[in-house]
Amino acid sequence: MTDRLTSTQYVDVKGPDRPTGGGEITFDAVYEREFDYVWRSCGRLGVPEADLADAVHDVFLVLHRRWADVDRTRPVRPWLFGIARRVAAGMGRKRREVLDDVDPQAEPVDPARQLLWAALALLQEDRRLAVILHDLEGHSAPEVAAMLELPLNTVYSRLRLARADLIAAVAKLRGAR
Repeated sequence: MTDRLTSTQYVDVKGPDRPTGGGEITFDAVYEREFDYVWRSCGRLGVPEADLADAVHDVFLVLHRRWADVDRTRPVRPWLFGIARRVAAGMGRKRREVLDDVDPQAEPVDPARQLLWAALALLQEDRRLAVILHDLEGHSAPEVAAMLELPLNTVYSRLRLARADLIAAVAKLRGAR
């Protein structure tokens, strides 16, 4: 049976993944609570739907292996996002190697969503991460700054540049069609 978070163990004001007092957060609790976040993050980082389950599994395997290194006084989401980013990048390399084996008519894809993912893929990684975390995941700019360990003004700058680049990428992709 997995451990569940209770209001007596954790205080939301400090963040959902920070233990209070003598409480110790468990891997099972993090897995249960953050599964959807990791799933969304992997999808937004470009992992195809068919590979999402594998990517999420890989993220939690890495977290489990490194569990002893996790600073329990800090939020775990930055760790998870960093792991998801590396897993997605690794899967992207593997995907490019086997693109010839893909059946283009295997399953229909929403064209608007496909256009967004293709446009995001054209952005520089630092800008893409900022716009994914802020505009798609809904984190505040100060939270993004903390997650990416950047000055707040750098995050604002990357968001501004990323949005402009995203608009240009969408226009470019639409013109190519």
